Formats: sequence, C-alpha cells, structure tokens
Amino acid sequence: MEFPSQVDVTIVGGGPSGVVCAYMVAKAGYKVVILDKKSRDKIGDKTCGDAVDKAALDRLHQESGLSYPSGNEVSDIIEKMSIGAGDVDCKISLDAPGYLVDRLNYGQRLLQNAESVGVTIIPQATVRDILYREENDIRFVSGVKFKHNGKIHEIGSHFTIDASGSYAVIRKQLPEEFFINGLEKELKDVEIWPTYREIIQLNENQSNHRWMNEILLLYKDDFPIPGYFWIFSKGNHQLNVGIGWSKVQNLGKMKDLFRKELSNYYSENDYSVIKSGGGQIPIRPPFDSLVFNGGALAGDAACMVHPITAEGHGPALDTAMRLGKTLINALKQKNYTREGIWDYNVAVAKHYGRKHTESELFKRFLIDIEVSGLEFLIKKKVFNEEELNLVFSGETIALSKLDIFKRFLILLQKPKILFKIRSIFRKTDVCKKIYSEYPTNPSEIDSWRKKRNSTLGLSY
Repeated sequence: MEFPSQVDVTIVGGGPSGVVCAYMVAKAGYKVVILDKKSRDKIGDKTCGDAVDKAALDRLHQESGLSYPSGNEVSDIIEKMSIGAGDVDCKISLDAPGYLVDRLNYGQRLLQNAESVGVTIIPQATVRDILYREENDIRFVSGVKFKHNGKIHEIGSHFTIDASGSYAVIRKQLPEEFFINGLEKELKDVEIWPTYREIIQLNENQSNHRWMNEILLLYKDDFPIPGYFWIFSKGNHQLNVGIGWSKVQNLGKMKDLFRKELSNYYSENDYSVIKSGGGQIPIRPPFDSLVFNGGALAGDAACMVHPITAEGHGPALDTAMRLGKTLINALKQKNYTREGIWDYNVAVAKHYGRKHTESELFKRFLIDIEVSGLEFLIKKKVFNEEELNLVFSGETIALSKLDIFKRFLILLQKPKILFKIRSIFRKTDVCKKIYSEYPTNPSEIDSWRKKRNSTLGLSY
C-alpha cells in the first residue's frame, strides 16, 4: 500500500470524532488521512453503552449532510433516560430521544462516507512519534511517524488531530511548552472511569425485558455515586448492561460486582453473552483549550464525555463537525497556529463546556447527598420530570413562590440537602454567564479560568 507523504490533515483514530472531522475537511477538497491501530473491518467498534443523543445527530445532519443511523446500525430507538436510586423501581425518567446503535456497523458506514469524499484510511497503523517544524522560533506539530506491517513511515501535514480516544497518544507525547491556556497532558485518577460491559441475549424462555426504548442509570450503596450500574435496551430480548465508577473508588473487582448486580434481574441460565469487555473513559468537562500549533484534540482525547451519563458518542460527533469547519477556514487562510483554530475552543466552550461543567457541579451535588439523599428527592418528588429535563439540558428552572415554599417545607426534613440545592442552583446560574464570556483571544484565557475556578469552586 502506497502512503501519501504530505496531506493537509492527519487524523489519529477512526472513531466517531476522527471520521466526522475527516469527512468535513475532505468534502471541502482537502487531503486527509486517518490512521487507526485496528484492522479495517474493526474500525469504529468500541466497548461502551452504545447510546447516542438525537440532538447531536440533528446538528451533525444539518451541518454535514451525514445521514442518521438506520437499518442494522440501530438496536433500539430511545425515548427516555431514567435515574434510579436503591432499586430499579425508585426512579425518575427524563426525555432523552436518541438511539442505541451497533457501534461497529454505524462506525463502518461513517468510514465509508469518509472514503467516498476522498479520505485515505490506513488501518493497523500505530503512531510512534510526532513530527515538528520551526517557524519564527515557534514549534508546530507537522505530522507523525507510524508503524505499519513492521516498517516505520512518516506523513507530514498542516494539522494533526488527536482522535485516538481516552489514551490520547498524541496529547501525551506533546512537549511541555504546548500545555498552556488549559490544555492538559494527563488526567487525574478522579477524572478516569474504568468500566465493564456485556451485551446479553435473553433466552427464548424469557419474556421480553421491561426497558424497551429506555436507558437506566442505577445508583446503589454497593457502587456509590458517581459510580452506577446501567441497563440499556438493545431492542427485543437484548440488553447492554454495565458498571463503572471513578478510579479513586476502591470498590473491589468490577466484574464480580457487575455479576452480583445482574443476578438481581436474571440468573446466568436466563441469557447468553454476545459481547463483553472493559475500558476507561474520561469523566470531566472538556479541557479549557483543545488546540495547539499545528493540531487539536477531539472526542475522548478532548474529554467530551458527559460527567454524569458518560455519553460521549453524540458530543464526539457534534464537536468533530465543528472542528472540521474550523480547520477548513484555517486551511483557506493558511493559518496553522493555535490562534488560527481558536474558534473551535469557543464553539466547544459555549456549548459542551458550559453544559458539562454544569453537569459536573450537579454530579458533585449527587456525591454529597449520597444514594439515600437521591432516593429521598425521587420519592418525595421534590423535582418533577420536566424540571429535571431542564437541569440536564443546562437550562434554568423557573419556580413560583408557592412552588418554592412547598419544596422548602419538604426539604426541611433534610436541611443538608436544602442547603446543597440552593448552592447548586446558584452555581449553575453563574456558570451560564461565565461560559458566555469565554474569550475569543488566547491572551485572556488564563484570567477567565481563574475567575471560573474561584467562582464555581473548581480546580481545573
């Protein structure tokens, strides 16, 4: 196989963020190559919950023309997300239109879309090193060295995109001088989520499951918040079930706890395991800067995963589309500096930066009130489903004085929770304003970050 020696954009990783970014740039007429360590027929597959938010797909379709998942790419159409505390019957459900997809089938189709507009795919390619160039005493990333079939090759490019997932092979090899303005090299253990998942097929003697069109996040004392057990519908007689928690939580062997929890619903004679596996994902808001001279981060490498639901597929697709548009503008202007692609930072910060920071604050609230506090809020119906939909959408709840008084009386039974609720809603209101002021100029980012951290009590 002959490899190009020079392209406009090199993308490391053929997952959702890498392939969508590649599609956008190549469709505009630029040369793009995707390097992926997997074999060609496995690119796009991933061990995860398989859910993808429809709102992100709507934006992707409108901006790129890429079609929605369909046919064998879809396992189930999702209508609601439920949050449970203690057991599956103590729950509150939120509107959450989306899809449970077959990651491999959907990923392979996106890869074909990219190839149809001229993207070169190089499978079984392992990145070994980063190439650099100097311009006016400023260092730029200018491509990569990679290993393929036992030989080392080089590809030069104007931009190199790290879409390699949570292991972030480009980000972790960047020199220290690149880590400024909120771009970070390593994650803290509290920001890493190990997970284990199985896709199970219920046996013929079992009736269909009770979670059609639903995804459920279940919090229990066996795996305290932020950890949870999940049950996602994969259509008739199939479920995606898994467990995950923060790396700092010492809860024992993950697979053992998973098996114990699953046994509450099905015995091992009730189902067969179609797929199983584990992994790790970043659970924190996106970095405050995702760009550097000659490149950018995308998807899990940029921490695009929702801090509560752990849904990263939709954000990866959506933000990669935004990155592609930014790269096109920069290539037109021949501006390969981080300033030339700073608009990507602005777009991410004002949408997912804000939403995921609000969710991070809400996650910390849930950790503080523990499973028993969440169970109290659900059983007492302190917030209804419409209001929680607003919270998870990053919107403000408007309550009448009578509503506030009624809830105040209920929460007097739990003064700690009352205080925490007042605090979290004050912070989320402030968060909206802060992220609306995200700077368009890199020179102002450090002062913005200090203000954000001091106001919201964060340490990013």
